[in-house]
Amino acid sequence: MKKFLGILFLLIVIAIGVGAYFFPGIPYYYKCTHDLEFRESLTHELPIASPDIPENSADYANLGIRLTAWGDMEAQRTNDKNQALWENKDGSHTVSIYAETLGDNYDFLDRTNISHEDLDRYCKAVKKTTPETNYEFVKLVCSLTMDDFDIHDMKNAKTFSKMMSIKNENFVRGNTPLEHYIVDGVGYHGFMLISEDAESGKEAVINVYPEKNKHKRYIIILSFTDKDEILSIAGKIKLTE
Repeated sequence: MKKFLGILFLLIVIAIGVGAYFFPGIPYYYKCTHDLEFRESLTHELPIASPDIPENSADYANLGIRLTAWGDMEAQRTNDKNQALWENKDGSHTVSIYAETLGDNYDFLDRTNISHEDLDRYCKAVKKTTPETNYEFVKLVCSLTMDDFDIHDMKNAKTFSKMMSIKNENFVRGNTPLEHYIVDGVGYHGFMLISEDAESGKEAVINVYPEKNKHKRYIIILSFTDKDEILSIAGKIKLTE
């Protein structure tokens, strides 16, 4: 009996060793599938034929951005150098535009605990384009699924696990994952995150990165009642500078 148990133990040790050798990413696979709730892609496509904005729409322009939105809003702040705000009486419709200057030392991987070398190593292994901007990094993180996990490489598995943790920490509102949309337009790249959480309300945040000014970023925050209208607004943003 002791001999049998000894052989069984040896086989278990061998199996663990073989698994660790050929599949070193198993610990991170377990972390992603057991500790993280949201593992699906958050990315959606803007509809090609987006719904029209209501007939009582109006144009709003400030700080280098112009968009068409609901016509029931009034200006609350338009003389600020960094922010413009319009809203209606009950706050169900709001548009806020922020202009932000990114410094020379800005690094989109700051506070992610991911190095550029590790990110590039992972992306090359899974045949994805290595992000060089925050726009591209958010696009990658939101699109990741467990199909992109590299179980054969410990470092890549760890990098993937970090990005999935970022997705669950930064792109979930309450118990609801945000919806991620690409909103590229003439002269800029951008993305939109939509939250329809029951407690915090319906909100869309759009980040716009002008192609001609790598140190500029516009952040547009909108409160809304109808998501179809937000999709239409996001598809018609224009730069004025």
